[in-house]
Amino acid sequence: MRKIINQEQRDKKTHRNQLLIGLILIGLMLFSSVGYAFGERGTKTNTEDKLDYNGISFVKTNGYWNFNLNGKAFMTQYNPIEVENISFLNTMLISDYTGKPLYFSGTSNEPIYEINRNINSFVLRVNNACMENNCSGNFPVKNCSVDNIIVIKDLETNKDLEKIYQEENCVFINTDVENQTRYADAFLFKILGI
Repeated sequence: MRKIINQEQRDKKTHRNQLLIGLILIGLMLFSSVGYAFGERGTKTNTEDKLDYNGISFVKTNGYWNFNLNGKAFMTQYNPIEVENISFLNTMLISDYTGKPLYFSGTSNEPIYEINRNINSFVLRVNNACMENNCSGNFPVKNCSVDNIIVIKDLETNKDLEKIYQEENCVFINTDVENQTRYADAFLFKILGI
């Protein structure tokens, strides 16, 4: 059997419960704000990495490595240490691309975007191109002896054949899709002289 309580006792109990719930909610809000403030500071220091490489300061923010070279800002997914094992013989520098059209041949957008984002301010324009007459797409046919072309090919099988190489004015990036941006960054560091 339940104890019979009068209205005054019931109001007192309700008031006490409301006060207790209010204090708990205030405590939760206070501790969550403090936790967010301290957690946010910790997150910022953990997500911002720094690296000095060949006298250039690289800072990783929001998943990209940012650096300045000769007064220009660059942003790559990888830093030079992460692509050191990718080497290739390259005779071209950023000056060879400056003021000239740059053509891309390939179907992978991410490495094309990575290169374009970083050297678009140097080149005259960027377009897609075909290396032979029967390519899939309505693009102009270009050749390596006259035009600057970056050809990105997907190696679907043997990863041991991944490489970058240059033939005349063409740079060929032959690699698995998951490594194409790494190789694109290796190319960028090479033409920038890093």
